[in-house]
Amino acid sequence: MNAQKVSFIICTDSESALHECEIYIKQLTVPEGFVVNVLPIRGANSMAEGYNAGMLQTDAKYKVYLHQDALILNKHFLQDTLAIFQENPQIGMIGMVGTKQLHKNGCIWTNPMRTGALRSHLLTTSDDYFDVPIPSNRSFAIVEAIDGLLMMTQQDFLWRSDLFTGWDFYDLSQCQEFARAGYRIAVPYQETPWVLHDSGAQNLKDYHTYRKTYLEEYSPDNQVEIDACKRFIATQTTDGSTNTAVSRDNAVSTLISMIDFRDYEEALHFTQENLSQNQDNELFCILTVFLQIYQQETEAGLHEVFLPLENGSQTAGWLPLHYQRICRYIWRIENGLPQEYLDEAHQYFKRWHVSRTAQDRIRILCLPE
Repeated sequence: MNAQKVSFIICTDSESALHECEIYIKQLTVPEGFVVNVLPIRGANSMAEGYNAGMLQTDAKYKVYLHQDALILNKHFLQDTLAIFQENPQIGMIGMVGTKQLHKNGCIWTNPMRTGALRSHLLTTSDDYFDVPIPSNRSFAIVEAIDGLLMMTQQDFLWRSDLFTGWDFYDLSQCQEFARAGYRIAVPYQETPWVLHDSGAQNLKDYHTYRKTYLEEYSPDNQVEIDACKRFIATQTTDGSTNTAVSRDNAVSTLISMIDFRDYEEALHFTQENLSQNQDNELFCILTVFLQIYQQETEAGLHEVFLPLENGSQTAGWLPLHYQRICRYIWRIENGLPQEYLDEAHQYFKRWHVSRTAQDRIRILCLPE
């Protein structure tokens, strides 16, 4: 393997997300003598399958398996992580967030032993430092498992694509494979989060199916939790969960229809009546944000936010993508990216009538307090 090379391996189904991810990779300071490349993996049937394909395409000793919606903010990321690897050959893998002791149920996020740092964006943005702080006089903490949003390795082991044929538990499985081979896993000390994860709503429909697979492979004696997985899987097909999904979809489609017909005041009233039961409905909340911007603009004597719809350029169904793009451009500005990327942001704001009022409202949501 080439000890002076780092490959970023990214499974992608969105060229715009990949493009944004690559922009931040290009801003990283590359240590002298090193080369860096990006390997997009398109059309993978599972994360494990895609990561195996990427691993076999490169001779790089160091590989960064990265979600397409993860943006690396720390420009010295490569120096910081490579120093940990080079000074600690027993460390096989590094992540941004991990747990010092994995819960017996196999869920990394339900354990009060989590450590690391992460800037997370769903509907709002927060900097999370989790449960167990890493002392500032230590460069890293040893953990049992890390989250899959970013997994950097200096050793190669095949991802278990034979078992994990979807998008869940490939990360915890790989942690166990490294442990089986005698390597340790680390999370670095981060004064501020090194990565922003623009995660959006999570699709968990197969989560318990792969949790069961994980437990059967790595904790086969844990029959209590394996049986619990079976119960979760069985309840996922009940009418109740289906009705909830239909209700959420109906709320969104109703709101989109009102906006498309320019019934903005009626749509505002609808959000006020239905927001409490849709607070975890990402699309509903995003549409509500645009209606709030409309209200603020109206009070200021402006009429910008819905012009792309009124002039026929777009429909209300475009607004969630529009919101995502505005957030990405605001992040470029706030993170001081080169001027060419800031120019793209300002051109987008001008083309799609993103007023200062709209920018300020969305900035509150996409930046940490």
